[in-house]
Amino acid sequence: MNKNLLTTITAIFIAGLLATSLGYAQGKSKCHETMLEFTAEQEPQIADLKMKLIKETEPIKTELKIKQMELQALWKEDNPDTKKVLANAKEISALKTSLQEKMINHKLAILKILTPEQKKMMKEKMGMRDMGCCGMGDCGMGGCGRHCTDKDGGSGCHSAGR
Repeated sequence: MNKNLLTTITAIFIAGLLATSLGYAQGKSKCHETMLEFTAEQEPQIADLKMKLIKETEPIKTELKIKQMELQALWKEDNPDTKKVLANAKEISALKTSLQEKMINHKLAILKILTPEQKKMMKEKMGMRDMGCCGMGDCGMGGCGRHCTDKDGGSGCHSAGR
């Protein structure tokens, strides 16, 4: 791979990780202001699960972006190599599957922390498919952006502007 491309991708990855970390540090997130609030006991557990998810998924997301860029480059060739395109597509699919598995495990871990009332509220207000948002996981995986607000009234996921 081109050294300049790898340097650029690394810089983007580090910038994204910093933006995410800063967003979490700015204040706790909650949904619809009245939707779901975590107890003092739950907050550090949720924060630990978020950090674990970030640590597990950011390298996969970076690799996925690289593979997608490589696939674009393969398609730009005059005569794309079928085997290379298919191999790259399989790698992309495997990375997406890995991300999905990590999100599922994350959501299941969150569910173990929630009270029965919180679980009921999540199901009634958002549905289980949207649990990737509002302190429940990674933005972009659960339809985030339409539910989250931070303490200061800003919108977006976890105050990170994503």
